[in-house]
Amino acid sequence: MIIRKAEATDVDGLLTLNYQIGKLHFENVPQAFVEPSDADRNFLLEALRDETRLFLLAEIEDKVVGFITAIITKNETVPFLVTCPICRIGTIVVDENCRASGIGSELMSVCTDWAKTQGAEQMRLEVMSFNETAQRFYDKLGFENQSLIMFKAIDTHE
Repeated sequence: MIIRKAEATDVDGLLTLNYQIGKLHFENVPQAFVEPSDADRNFLLEALRDETRLFLLAEIEDKVVGFITAIITKNETVPFLVTCPICRIGTIVVDENCRASGIGSELMSVCTDWAKTQGAEQMRLEVMSFNETAQRFYDKLGFENQSLIMFKAIDTHE
């Protein structure tokens, strides 16, 4: 397995994985996610051009089998929040045919190393409540629950 910086020429392989995770999220939380579409290509290409974003992929025999995105943020405006640099994981996905093979752990390890070089003191991510497999994965990596995002639909037909 090779982990390297993702490039625009990788977009088709990235789209395959993005479709897998997008479909999973849409099927489980259609109130928050839409079905994967052609718009995803431009979204990924923009993310690949963003110099401030980490965008790594894992490949085996020239096939994209996973990717991770992350960015470093630092609070400079809200006085009651910490001001240390924080690595925020945007997306991590491993091909559904390759899960539980160490790819996700390796992507997270390389991302953690990158975060350290950027001066980050924390790593944060959001995981959907339906995704218990991902929650167990993050638990094994030492992540802890810090907050809970709650949802309520508003009936607009009343």
